[in-house]
Amino acid sequence: MTKQHATALGAVVPATHLDRTRAHEDITLLGQLGATVVRVGVDWAWMQPTAGSVNGDAAEFYSGLTQTARSAGVSLQFALLEREVPKWFDNEGGFGDAKWAGHWWPRWVQLCAESFGDDVGGWIPIDHPLSVANRLFPKDPRRHGEVLDTVVTAWRDAWRILRGGPPVITSFGLEIVRPVDQTIPAEHDAKRLDQVRFRLWLQGLRDGTASIPGRADRDVADLAGSFDVLGLMVRHERDTLGLLHRAAEQIELTAKPMTVTLVLPAGRDADRERVIERYLDETTEAATGLPLSTILVTPTFDITGDERGMITRDRDLKDSGRMFFGDAAESERVDDEP
Repeated sequence: MTKQHATALGAVVPATHLDRTRAHEDITLLGQLGATVVRVGVDWAWMQPTAGSVNGDAAEFYSGLTQTARSAGVSLQFALLEREVPKWFDNEGGFGDAKWAGHWWPRWVQLCAESFGDDVGGWIPIDHPLSVANRLFPKDPRRHGEVLDTVVTAWRDAWRILRGGPPVITSFGLEIVRPVDQTIPAEHDAKRLDQVRFRLWLQGLRDGTASIPGRADRDVADLAGSFDVLGLMVRHERDTLGLLHRAAEQIELTAKPMTVTLVLPAGRDADRERVIERYLDETTEAATGLPLSTILVTPTFDITGDERGMITRDRDLKDSGRMFFGDAAESERVDDEP
């Protein structure tokens, strides 16, 4: 069974899932399957193995991907920061040190802008910014808040460098926040998490004020309106419609487009197929009242140790992939999953 889609389709290939030996073929395949957007994570550590350096092979590789995407009729978007950062950056404090981050992060963004420029279809400066603080200080609210404050500045700095070129796209991980139990500490934790998931970013981009629990609100120059496309990421497909509407209302979205990415769950592919079917239903309904331009899924390909993708390591299309890509997948001659 396949479905018709109300919006453009996109596929996400995180840096950890990118097979460099067949990345060109993968982009071509995704174009044939009907993806008009492919989002690829740029490996910062590979591009800059040491502070201030540039790996020419890496730069040439990513530049080549932009040419392949153009030939395949695909808009290639680059994510500049996912979960991992170079060891040389982390060893000196990373985003836990505002001064260190403020020196090297803008230089990384500038390097990508100068290396790839208008050849990309869009920039995702920071994928799921909350995860940056979660990785460093998951159980220390004070340090967690400090990192969030640094990441807000990092987003603003990236915007100053990238604005005016290919669209700058957010990637905020959103989900409905509920207390884990009826205790006061659980309610407090849920309130804090809701604030850093919604108010910090959505109202920050609207008003230009960083509001972080435990810290005084502060105005951040050039933060207001520092995006071209409001991109969201969801883990629970049944929440998609409500989260899209809540985000649009909080940021008072008007003319700017939206995108949404579904993080696929582990388990049987038959279950993922049903998840994608519900996701398509939710986004089709959302598109009737919101400027939803593209829906995406991550991860696209299986790798060893992570088989949540819609396409196997042998590049066979699973039933979940057939559900997502619809008619294009039916016409494409891709072998069935064993």
